[in-house]
Amino acid sequence: MKFKKQISLLLCVMMLFSSGTLTSFASDGAGEETPAIINTVEEIAGIVINYLAKLINNIKGTDETNIPSATVNPHSWLEYNGELIETPEQMLSAQTWVANEIAFESEKSYANPFGDVDVELLLWGNGRLYKIPAFWDGGNVWKIRFACPSAGEWYFRTVCTDESNTSLNGRTGKVICSEYSGEHDIYKHGFITTNAGEKYFTYDDGTPFFWLGDTHWSLGDETVDMVKTICAQRVSQSFTVYQSEPIGAKYDFTNGITQEDMAGLADYDEKFAVIAEHGLVHANAQFFFSYFIEPLISNNGGFNGSDPSDSAKAYIEKACRYWVARYGAYPVVWTLGQEVDNDFYWSETNHPEWGLDNNPYKLVAEYIAKYDAYDHPLSAHMENVGATSVYGSGEGATDECKVYFKDAMPSAFRDVKSHNFYAVQWHTSKTEQSDFRIEKDCWYNSQGKPAINYEGQYCYLWTKNFGSRMQGWTAYLNGMYGYGWGGHDTWSYLNVYDEENDSSDGVDTITSEEKINATWQDALEYESSYQVGYMRGFLESNEWHNLIPRFDNKAYFVPANNVYYAYAGSEDNTEIVVYFYSFTDNAVAQNANTKFYGGIKTGTVGNLVPNGSYTYQWFDPISGEYSEEYEFTATRFGTYYIGDRPQATDMVLRISAADNS
Repeated sequence: MKFKKQISLLLCVMMLFSSGTLTSFASDGAGEETPAIINTVEEIAGIVINYLAKLINNIKGTDETNIPSATVNPHSWLEYNGELIETPEQMLSAQTWVANEIAFESEKSYANPFGDVDVELLLWGNGRLYKIPAFWDGGNVWKIRFACPSAGEWYFRTVCTDESNTSLNGRTGKVICSEYSGEHDIYKHGFITTNAGEKYFTYDDGTPFFWLGDTHWSLGDETVDMVKTICAQRVSQSFTVYQSEPIGAKYDFTNGITQEDMAGLADYDEKFAVIAEHGLVHANAQFFFSYFIEPLISNNGGFNGSDPSDSAKAYIEKACRYWVARYGAYPVVWTLGQEVDNDFYWSETNHPEWGLDNNPYKLVAEYIAKYDAYDHPLSAHMENVGATSVYGSGEGATDECKVYFKDAMPSAFRDVKSHNFYAVQWHTSKTEQSDFRIEKDCWYNSQGKPAINYEGQYCYLWTKNFGSRMQGWTAYLNGMYGYGWGGHDTWSYLNVYDEENDSSDGVDTITSEEKINATWQDALEYESSYQVGYMRGFLESNEWHNLIPRFDNKAYFVPANNVYYAYAGSEDNTEIVVYFYSFTDNAVAQNANTKFYGGIKTGTVGNLVPNGSYTYQWFDPISGEYSEEYEFTATRFGTYYIGDRPQATDMVLRISAADNS
């Protein structure tokens, strides 16, 4: 113990010496090369700090063994080699993973079609059986939407709770399904999924899925033509996910589904179909804006203490079944409701405050999963990490984890069986080096589930282009393998929220006038909406899913003074990516976010092969351009001092090992 304290003290002394020495030589650093003496001191300090960090790691160990190994999640389909239907009523053709629709008209009328009768489709082929709910679509029409996950012959039969209704019960068909012949990856590789212990999403065939989301909380207010234009643009910019909430939707789930709701649901159907036709995954919240769950419960049996009554639970289940029936055959992700983990809007409603035990959206999660034949990923949209994080303080959690971020409560959905990723809301600081508490909480304490930065600060509402791209890079390189970008006025179309105020993220000011004048067409052209596409291209060329975040472990990287960074590398550290987001060039933003030479310096990379050969290359996240490739040889200590960046902007460094065998 005494030895460990001595090492820690020496490490602190070295860092203070480095900081003090460099500051005494510093100017503003803008547009200048770092003086040689500063580089020399930084290099020596980097070697010493790196060496001491490795000693401390060897003595104390690290947290890097806390992630469960990957396993395949249970599936809802059943193993089944069913009978061949010799004389099916319908013959259909399909392509793999693409939604199909069949409709049946009931010869019998019902007083309450939504509540009086249920229809289910049994779909089987290639050794699998899927149970897919149907939905009432107005009048006497019931529809079923389904997708075939593999090519071949598929058969179906309907089952109706009113067995005497032969127009809905016992209907049969055959589907000849061929391989998808289009260009969209989601249909080439299959719907996305998660596997326990894997910190990223994959397609059904195991191919890693890069989550780059575009935020649309007011999908109900967007027109179908708008959605078409937005989808086409976002696909061209390399987005992969359309993140939506149903604000403005023209239907009402709070007291049954009636004929009056059909026009609004048909409008919503068109938008789902357009998003799917463009090959985007649709991360959608269920039913309505989250505080309408209170009138839904009150209208259907009310509360029993702080919990929904049995009749309210039965109605919630019915609503969930209906939602899955309408939209579960598309490439979707379920996110339940706006900031329902945990109860951000409690103060604006009359319901009992939700705790870890009585959150009604846990029921929504259970019932959505119950009727989802395709096992789409499911999460609860989280409130800001200042209030709720993955594990946070751990107060009230049923499991024990190391506390990294004690300022927040744990997620209310940690123990929900169907919950398989964390939709984190993280507004990372643009003006200082992260202390990595939140990132570590998300990486180590997420129970082997992905934790993504689902919602950050929106471009031209609370940040501008630097902040919007920086949030993506710091998410991915800190192990949050997904990023939800958002721009004003598409994050919530026609929403005037906070438009009356000027805002600042520390480097850029967004004026009230800029907010008010922003249009949804402007949001399609914000520079960062292209730049996050450059980020995707870079990371995909560097097998991002194999990069492990190293946070503040100085055995891997020792930053120079006033340098802000995010570092990730492969397991054997032969592939390394470092994002430097300290800058002094006013082309990046209105104000620099660091001082002295912090906008152009880098630091010392460690855990390299002593005297090993490496190449490195710079990437400009603003323009998407690469520098030429350079070579270097690591020191005999297994380190390399990088020196100055090519420019005083945020930049990305890629390092690759040569054959050092």
